[in-house]
Amino acid sequence: MPVHYCSLHKRLLSGIYRVWVDFPLEKIQAIKALYELFHGANIETSAYKVRETGCDRCQEKAGQKRREELK
Repeated sequence: MPVHYCSLHKRLLSGIYRVWVDFPLEKIQAIKALYELFHGANIETSAYKVRETGCDRCQEKAGQKRREELK
């Protein structure tokens, strides 16, 4: 399962609890580097693939914008 990360808010979707948590960009960059290393060596990499995803804060801001447009 890929790693879901929001680079705008620097948040990671925790796979165990399915909640968004703060997570430093530096650690995501390290995970991306591992993915490239493993992928290049033909090692199973699906657990290290980082997928850019909108987080809970992105969804909250989108909801606020929609509510404002409806006023």
